[in-house]
Amino acid sequence: MVVQSTQIGALPNEILLSVFSHLSTRELLPITPSCHLFHDVILRILELRLREAAAHKDHKLILECYHPSAKFYTPYLYCEYLGTPGLSPDDHCVWGEEGVGSLGKLSNLYSYFRPLKPDGNRRALRLHPALLPAELMNQDEQLVCQDINLESHELFSQLVTVTNLVKLGPKPGIFRSSVNIGQGLTRVWRDWLSDRVTGEKEDPKEREKRLLWSDASNNVGVRMQVKPGPEVPPAPVLRRAEDPSVSYTLQYEGKS
Repeated sequence: MVVQSTQIGALPNEILLSVFSHLSTRELLPITPSCHLFHDVILRILELRLREAAAHKDHKLILECYHPSAKFYTPYLYCEYLGTPGLSPDDHCVWGEEGVGSLGKLSNLYSYFRPLKPDGNRRALRLHPALLPAELMNQDEQLVCQDINLESHELFSQLVTVTNLVKLGPKPGIFRSSVNIGQGLTRVWRDWLSDRVTGEKEDPKEREKRLLWSDASNNVGVRMQVKPGPEVPPAPVLRRAEDPSVSYTLQYEGKS
């Protein structure tokens, strides 16, 4: 006589998919390492949710990145979904028996987005350089960019980064709903800017250094190339311990 297994792991994938689909992502993550079957089923659900959220024409990720003094003058940017490396079964990152129980690998996956140029009705106002919304388009390379200016006495500037997932409304600029993904304040140091200008662009280590995290948990980050900005007139008087005033252009990278 053959004894049939009655464990939950013996259930068809279709039933588990149906049951787990009713749980939120935060509820699913703690049970992911329970067994190989749960691990694979939940990963499929997470991948599907990410693809649906990104592919839905009414769902958009928007990015706001501005100096605190330019909060009311800098337009938000729609972002194009590029993918989530490691989530697909073809990537062999957290799938398969070797990945069972590797919740740390799952939590370390990141989705990548490319900021898009602002529409004509959302352009930044031309302000004094100290207010820093700057131009949000590079006319030569057509990359979304932002200028940073440092006076001679300043060691760093600051950028506020806010990301929200929104559902578009009936008119431009009107949203039916908005869910905050992350928000933080990042210091952009003078030395970091100088080092990025002279760094080797294609070097993997240099590429990681171009990533600015907006929070201590490293949930949201912005990877930027740094170019010399508009020339800044020299100060009439410069103290011995002070650095010269400088200007840099940050270009939002669009690669995963």
